[in-house]
Amino acid sequence: MTPEQLRALLEDVAAQAARTGELPDEAEAGPPAGPLFRPTDARTAGVVADWVTPVAQRWAPQIDVRPRDLARVLARGLTQQKPVAAVEVAPSGLIAITLEDLARSAIVRRVLEEQETYALAPGRSHCELTELPGSRLPDDPVHAAQRSHARLCRLIRNAEAAGVERRSPARLAELTHVAERHLLVALADLPQRLDTHVGDTVQQRRAVTDLASLADAWDHPLRPATVGAQVQSVHGARIVLADAVRIVLRNGLERLGAAAPERM
Repeated sequence: MTPEQLRALLEDVAAQAARTGELPDEAEAGPPAGPLFRPTDARTAGVVADWVTPVAQRWAPQIDVRPRDLARVLARGLTQQKPVAAVEVAPSGLIAITLEDLARSAIVRRVLEEQETYALAPGRSHCELTELPGSRLPDDPVHAAQRSHARLCRLIRNAEAAGVERRSPARLAELTHVAERHLLVALADLPQRLDTHVGDTVQQRRAVTDLASLADAWDHPLRPATVGAQVQSVHGARIVLADAVRIVLRNGLERLGAAAPERM
């Protein structure tokens, strides 16, 4: 699910709560404009939620409700939505959302369907670049993102050579490891993150290199570890995920004006 889809869920929940009297009538107009959802911090130990939102803290003063009371009403409504597996409310009113596995992995299908435009600037489509402007030093962050892209290309080639076939979208629900969940959410978040920081080169680079770091931290095998071992369905799901991450990294690098080499 994308931040836009999560916002639509939240709008439906708020409108229903306004109609039943749980929230003031003003809530039916929807939450404040601007980004509302961000991925949970992958560096925080023990975190299992996918997205967090401070919507209650931002919205409560506008409709004269306490942030935690608003958060509780929104959380109750969100738990009744099919794509949502769990919702937690912090004392501050911060809402953490965990998605169903199939809903979380649906972003892969979207990336594959929109691979020529996903995460690119509005109105732009993919165009191969061959040169990297600026520094070519090994510790350059854009260079590191290029290496991550090349690594994914190598993993995909090796998996296909081992006989791994790409699985149907339904199989993507097998991508449940924490590292895979972080990757899936990062894929859904990157377009919003890039669009939010248009004109800010530092933040744009950070958005792309953060995705590359998550990809590098994902070390689950895309093929059997031993010769003669049977290919499992999760291998097919992982190769599709790797391809989606490769596409988004490629487009993110292009947005930075950098090439996405398949070998380095």
